[in-house]
Order: sequence, then structure tokens, then C-alpha cells
Amino acid sequence: IAIEADAGLVDRHAEFVSRAVQGDATDPVVLRAAGVSGADAAVISMGENLAASILATVALRDLGLHNLYVKAAGDAEGRALNALGVTEVIIPEKEAGVRLAHRLGATEVLDYQPLGSEHSIQEIAIPPVWVGRTLRELAPRVQHGVQVIGVRCSLTDAVHVPPDPDAVLKDSDS
Repeated sequence: IAIEADAGLVDRHAEFVSRAVQGDATDPVVLRAAGVSGADAAVISMGENLAASILATVALRDLGLHNLYVKAAGDAEGRALNALGVTEVIIPEKEAGVRLAHRLGATEVLDYQPLGSEHSIQEIAIPPVWVGRTLRELAPRVQHGVQVIGVRCSLTDAVHVPPDPDAVLKDSDS
């Protein structure tokens, strides 16, 4: 269920959701009429409007929803929302910044996704010395402590998960 005040946005996105409603997502009457009390979880994304995020969070809690994922503009807003007991606060700009910092810190890193505080999933360019060799002969887990979970060809965008340990790596792979 998507609830949006702008009728144009409701029309444009209606095909991507099971139900699109024009209305005020902070209004318990609108939320109840939209049927949100039967939902398992809610995502609250009110842009930079912290007050609206708080009002929507409280209204959804009052309707019995407990799995609430809320977008925040920054850490201060996130602390306020966490104080309301939301399931998770998402700060997209911060997450994107962390991912970008990891990519800039190592030019071979094409994409970065943290996995806990000590691990991550990274898409890296195949090191030139790996081209023409196989994962079996390179043994990246033994030699570098790296577990390769997939190989993607940038020319075809084909992804091989799990990777074939005997496939010869190409310079177009990552």
C-alpha cells in the first residue's frame, strides 16, 4: 500500500504497488481506510519532514503495526526516530556515502555493501594478474582470505553464482 498526497505521483506509481491511495499518511483515518492495519510492515519515507515521519510512525503504531522502517535525513533525526522504537532507521545519504568512500579508497572496488561491522560484500575489478587463470588455481580464500561468491561479466552483465572454479577469468569480469 502506498499513500501519497500528490495525485500525480499516485497515478505514476500505482502499477508498482498493490494499492495506491491519495491522502495524508500521517492521518490515522486515511491509514485505516487504506487498510494498513492488515500490513506486516511499513516503510515511512517523508523526505526531509521529520515531524511527518514521527506522526506517521505514531499513527501506524496506534494501528498495531510494529515493523516500521523509517527514512531519516541524518543521524539526529535517526536518534529521534529510534527513540520511538522503530524497527530500523534508514539514512540513504549516509549509506551511499559509506559505499562511495570504500570505492574511492580502493579504485578496484566497483561496489561495496557492509555485512556487519567486520565483513563486507564487494564487487572488485579482476586484478590483471588473475586474467587468464581460474579461481581453483588462484585459491583466493587461501591466498587472500577472500571468498568469491560470484563472477560478473561486464560485457554481457551475466552473473555466475556460485562461480565455476574452473572458468578462465577475463579482464571484463568482476
